[in-house]
Amino acid sequence: MPVIPVLTILPLSATVIAGAFAIVLLNRYLATRRRPHELMWGIAFLLFALGAGCQVFADIGNGWTPTLARIYYLSGAILNVGFLGVGTLYLLFTRRIANIGFAAMVFLSVVSIYVLFTVPVDASRLGEEAGWRAVATLSPAPRWLAAISNTLGTILVAGGAIWSGVVFWRKRIMKGRMIGVFLLALGTLVVALGGTVTGLTGLRNHDYLYISMAVGAVIMFSGYLQTIRPDPSVVHSAKLTAENAKLVQPTQQTVPPSR
Repeated sequence: MPVIPVLTILPLSATVIAGAFAIVLLNRYLATRRRPHELMWGIAFLLFALGAGCQVFADIGNGWTPTLARIYYLSGAILNVGFLGVGTLYLLFTRRIANIGFAAMVFLSVVSIYVLFTVPVDASRLGEEAGWRAVATLSPAPRWLAAISNTLGTILVAGGAIWSGVVFWRKRIMKGRMIGVFLLALGTLVVALGGTVTGLTGLRNHDYLYISMAVGAVIMFSGYLQTIRPDPSVVHSAKLTAENAKLVQPTQQTVPPSR
């Protein structure tokens, strides 16, 4: 039985946390009214879990392989934040706008899959602790795709948080959804900050990146839970409407029998 390295617990924790949240979101999507933003966020969490899982597999297995490095880069570096952004579009904007964003994300996903599985892999770097970098050594295309997806996804998530904050605060409505989107943006930034700090400090094997990934996933899922909380003002208004309907309902009168 292979011994799990101590630092492998970090990506393993991120895998379990993100995977559990993905299951909750996708199960809720299938079991309820099939809200598109739940599907998009479920896919994003699944991609987070897949990326972290590749690190775990490399740590406890025989190291990085070309296929493992490609899957890690595709799921953990390119697609996940993009799907978070599309989910935010479905939550905050019209279905038409969100569908355009989804179509663009599908196109980016197809291009990314093609590029990641056709670019040459630098076999000399697969033995490094961050062996997934071998995918982006001989060709700049994977780095460009990651930059495009992460930049646009972060703009959508952070921009959606700002936009919803302004609109909901002005109208004094949907406070839970406003808080939820802000938490989603904060969680995304925590994950991004973890990658930046890890890269600048040269921490071993990027293991500590998974601390920020796990924390960011928890914050993002907390944001999702806020978005599904009933709005107190709407609930109160519904109760008043029901009570008023009962008050104005005509009372049944007994008609005396005719003689």
